[in-house]
Amino acid sequence: MDESLRKQQNSKQQDENDSKPRAVSMQPEPSKPEFRSVPMSVPRPMSVAGPVTRNPDVIDKESYFNLAFSKPQAKKSEPAQKISDDVQSNWAPRGLRPVPAFYPLERSSRVVDDELSEIVARVSEANRVLSIHAIYCNETATASLTTAENVEMQLSLWKTAGGIAVELQRRNGDSIAFHRYCGYLLDAVVGDFDPAEHAENHGEQLDVIYSKKIQRLLSLENGKEAATEVENAIIAIEIAHGLLMKDRMDARQLGLESLCLLTDPNKTGDTTALIASNVVLLGSAQDLGLEQDDDMMFDEGPFQEIRQTILSLIQLRRIGDADEFDGALTEEEEHITILHNLALAVLANALDVIEKEEADEELTSKPRARTCSETICENFLSDATEVSGDKEIIKTLITELGKAGDKPHNACLSAKCIGSLCRASEKARRRAKELGAKTVVQTALEVGTRTHLKLEKECEKVITTLNSPRNDE
Repeated sequence: MDESLRKQQNSKQQDENDSKPRAVSMQPEPSKPEFRSVPMSVPRPMSVAGPVTRNPDVIDKESYFNLAFSKPQAKKSEPAQKISDDVQSNWAPRGLRPVPAFYPLERSSRVVDDELSEIVARVSEANRVLSIHAIYCNETATASLTTAENVEMQLSLWKTAGGIAVELQRRNGDSIAFHRYCGYLLDAVVGDFDPAEHAENHGEQLDVIYSKKIQRLLSLENGKEAATEVENAIIAIEIAHGLLMKDRMDARQLGLESLCLLTDPNKTGDTTALIASNVVLLGSAQDLGLEQDDDMMFDEGPFQEIRQTILSLIQLRRIGDADEFDGALTEEEEHITILHNLALAVLANALDVIEKEEADEELTSKPRARTCSETICENFLSDATEVSGDKEIIKTLITELGKAGDKPHNACLSAKCIGSLCRASEKARRRAKELGAKTVVQTALEVGTRTHLKLEKECEKVITTLNSPRNDE
């Protein structure tokens, strides 16, 4: 009994102790920082590591690639001026094919939401102004294009959901020249190419801008000695001769392409072009009135072989004693066709250099004791007849001009040669009239007016020369 009472008292006392408040500590609690947040609408940066503000010195790759991969479209607010009403197109496709399955379009393509007749009119007019030989196929809506630099391209029209896709592919030739022509043609597709403005600014020469840049670079070399320039020109001509005399087809083509550059004053300089032109026409580099070392001796045998090779390719379509190709197309005949075109280009450049050299009096302050252009042309005509037997070079050039419908590039070069010969030599002008050059040139002029601007300009010059009363210059 006593124990139970004792236990009750103890538990009661414990409950009272628990109910009493504990003594509060007199030590102050440490202060804590107060955090406050304010919502702000700040744009997130493109990169987590990058700053919010862009540095102007840092390239924005995303916008660059978006612009590079985007395909320009014709502006709907400002539609391109239609030329289909003013220009008679040489191309009339009957229908368009859809893009085949698993066929990726080339990067050099454009999709245009415009009428088919307007697109083909733009392309046809651009080909004429750029002097591109085009063979159109109305069934497949394609065109095989060939430039004066022997660059072969294929242009195709496709039907897509977004409009008409125009695709341009390079099949053969210089890739740099292809991109230059490709830029003009694709601009014409979307309506950004003005043929009249291009013809006014550049004329029939597409490389006029690049020629001016090269001339500025060549002007920096005018300070070097003339004797060194003559020696370098002779070495370059000998290298071209070595390539021409090889048996490999690619070496011969490279040799003729080198001669094309050496006879072009816009790419090599006036002195080098003058020496190379005399080698092509006369087979000699003497009596040019140029400063050169007295001890410099060179063999003119290679120069004679260069002239004979050029004449043989133009008149006989062969090199040396090889057979002339008149049968079916073969790989070697296609190669000879290219060499024939390059030989015409070399001859046209050489005659143009001789003609301009006599009229230009600003090249040097000293008079040069060189052969006049009339004598050079007449000697060339007689030598050409001896090389080819009974074939006259004037007759060969007129015959080539008569094939303007099939080969306008060769016809353009032939017209350029005929014009230079007729302006330099009265004898050549009379002979051209006797061979009926006026009728042939008039027919070629009509072809050039429709399809080839360079051919048109050269034929107009020839007609003016043939109709002049007398060439007394």
